[in-house]
Amino acid sequence: MTDPRPRPQYGEYATPQDQAKAMGAAIPTRGQVTPQSPPPLAVPSRAKGAPRRWDLVLTLALLAYGPVNVVTGFFQFANLATVLNQVYTSMGIGTFPPSSLATSLGVVINVSNAVLYVITAFVTARLLRSGRLAFYVPIAGAAAAWIVSGVCIGILMFGDPTFTGYLSGTR
Repeated sequence: MTDPRPRPQYGEYATPQDQAKAMGAAIPTRGQVTPQSPPPLAVPSRAKGAPRRWDLVLTLALLAYGPVNVVTGFFQFANLATVLNQVYTSMGIGTFPPSSLATSLGVVINVSNAVLYVITAFVTARLLRSGRLAFYVPIAGAAAAWIVSGVCIGILMFGDPTFTGYLSGTR
């Protein structure tokens, strides 16, 4: 006689003893208890990609401030010699002589600020999409832009004999 049931596949009708035998484990006899490892503890963790609302709000606020800073800086740095002349006058240093270096460094500052903002926005968007913390990226981008601007302005001011004379007290 043949069994009318379909032939079992992948051990679907196997008893626990048959499964243990197939896995090469010792088969417990009746009344014998085998030690089993406890199930792994479920560690509560943040689901991958789960948003952190505070990070999203802070990051978007910082990213929104970025273009405002780039655009307002564009007008200041496009005419850097005039801005430095106003600073010199307000501080009582004297006058800043216009130079082609001031124009060139103003362009360098404007281009670097725009490029750094685009890179910052791109990296931030990728981090936000993957659910990772991202608020620090706009801060780092702003710090990098500030450093570039500071170095360029420092080159102009420390290359000016009026400013160095003011610092040394011999003007």
